[in-house]
Amino acid sequence: MTENGLRARITLAERLFPSPLYTLKGALFIWTHRVLWKYAAAPLLISTIILGIAYLLIYYSFSRLVSPYANEQWYWQILYFVLAAIVIVLLMVLVFFLFTRVASAIAAPFNDLISEKTEELTMGTFGETSFSFIGLLKDSARSIAHSFKILGIYVAILVAGLPILLVPGAGTLLYTVLGALLSSYMFAYEYLGYPMDRRRFSFSEKRRFLRSHFGSAMGFGLGNLAAASIPVINLFFIPAAVVGGTLLFLDVDSADKVSE
Repeated sequence: MTENGLRARITLAERLFPSPLYTLKGALFIWTHRVLWKYAAAPLLISTIILGIAYLLIYYSFSRLVSPYANEQWYWQILYFVLAAIVIVLLMVLVFFLFTRVASAIAAPFNDLISEKTEELTMGTFGETSFSFIGLLKDSARSIAHSFKILGIYVAILVAGLPILLVPGAGTLLYTVLGALLSSYMFAYEYLGYPMDRRRFSFSEKRRFLRSHFGSAMGFGLGNLAAASIPVINLFFIPAAVVGGTLLFLDVDSADKVSE
C-alpha cells in the first residue's frame, strides 16, 4: 500500500470509528470474519460462566434483602423499590469492577490468540495455528499470571482510594469519576497490550505508547467502560474489545510510521 493510500485508510478509520467506538468496530470485524468465531468461543464461554455467577449473586442478594418487604404496607413498598434500586446499582458496579476483570484475566491466553489472528487477517497473513496442549498450558500460565497481577494493582488502587468517599458532599462523585478514569486506563492498557506484547514491548514502553496516544487510549477505554457496563452486552464484550484494541493499535502504529 502506498503512503497516500495508508494515510487515506487511517483518516477514514478515524472518521468512521473514533477511538471510543473501536470495541463496536471489533464486534463488526468478528461478525464479518467468521474464521474468528471459533477463537472467540472460549472467551465468550468464560464470560458467560463468570458473569452468570455474578448475576445469580445479584438475584440472590436482591431476593434475600428486599423480599420481606414485598407484601407490606405502601410505605414498606416504597422502601422495597428504593432498596431494590440501590441493590441493583451496587451489585452491577460489583459485576463491572470485579467479575468482568476476572473473566478477562482467565481468558487472557485465548484473547492473545484472537488478537494475533485479527492482526494476521488485517495484514493478509492469516494461517491456521496447530494446536498444542502443552503450549496452551505454558501460555495460559504466563498470560493469566500477568492479567491477575494487573487486576491486583487495579483493585489495590481502588481500595487505596476509598478514603475519598469520606470527603463531605462530593466524595462519592469524585471516587466514581476517578474509578471510571482508572478503569478506562486499565481497559486501554489490557486490550491494546496484546499486540504490544507480541512486539515485546516492556512495561515502560507500553506506558510510553499510552502516554503518546493518551486521547485515543482513554477514548477507547471509556468505550469499553460503557460496553462492559451494559447487561447481556458485556457477555460479548471481551472478544470485541480484544479485536477492537488490536485494530486501534494497528491504525495508530501505522499513523506513527507514516509520520516518521
